[in-house]
Amino acid sequence: MKIVVLGATGNVGSRFTTQAVKAGHQVVAFARTPEAVQSQPGVTTAQGAAEDTAALTAAARGADALLVSITGPMKDGDFMQRNLPKIIEAAKAAGVDRVVLVSAFGAGDTAQKASGFARLIYRTALRRFFADKAAADQLLQASGLDWTIVYPINLKDAPALPETAVEPLAGVGRVPGLPTLPFDNVAAALVGIITDPTTTRQRLLITTPRGWRPSR
Repeated sequence: MKIVVLGATGNVGSRFTTQAVKAGHQVVAFARTPEAVQSQPGVTTAQGAAEDTAALTAAARGADALLVSITGPMKDGDFMQRNLPKIIEAAKAAGVDRVVLVSAFGAGDTAQKASGFARLIYRTALRRFFADKAAADQLLQASGLDWTIVYPINLKDAPALPETAVEPLAGVGRVPGLPTLPFDNVAAALVGIITDPTTTRQRLLITTPRGWRPSR
């Protein structure tokens, strides 16, 4: 596959890029600063910002899928709401139907599945951040594209764990405590998700094998 990555210099996007090319895919790293993208076989770069519809359209022509793994400053309460419509417009103009969005566990109705302590954090210190994520999720679902939205739990820079759980949100009853997952695990899960057509129109939790409980 040919995959365009927004957020290719970020913690998740950079690792996704490396793992995707190792799996045999081509990656176009769309970034404000292409020189910050790690040079490696199978990766080309295109310069532009998320709000630059024309540049993203040009970069995405001929691609099979688009991974959106971007996050604005915590104080910016409408970063995703401003930028995602322009990304959707670019994907449609470029003829790319497959879009995978990296959201965050705690956004929208996913918070109902969190522990009491986690919900307190989501509703206070991170309230605007998660509200923006939730609104963006709804925009993508209404776009008419072949979307998938993923909700990673808390992430950290650590060696990869042997296993990762990827579960449809409808089947998740609870995410106890505050589980954390290394960036590399999420990146590997995303490579599998974006290349799997059966995940289209699904909302998926990415967590540790023990970091979730099924619905009753």
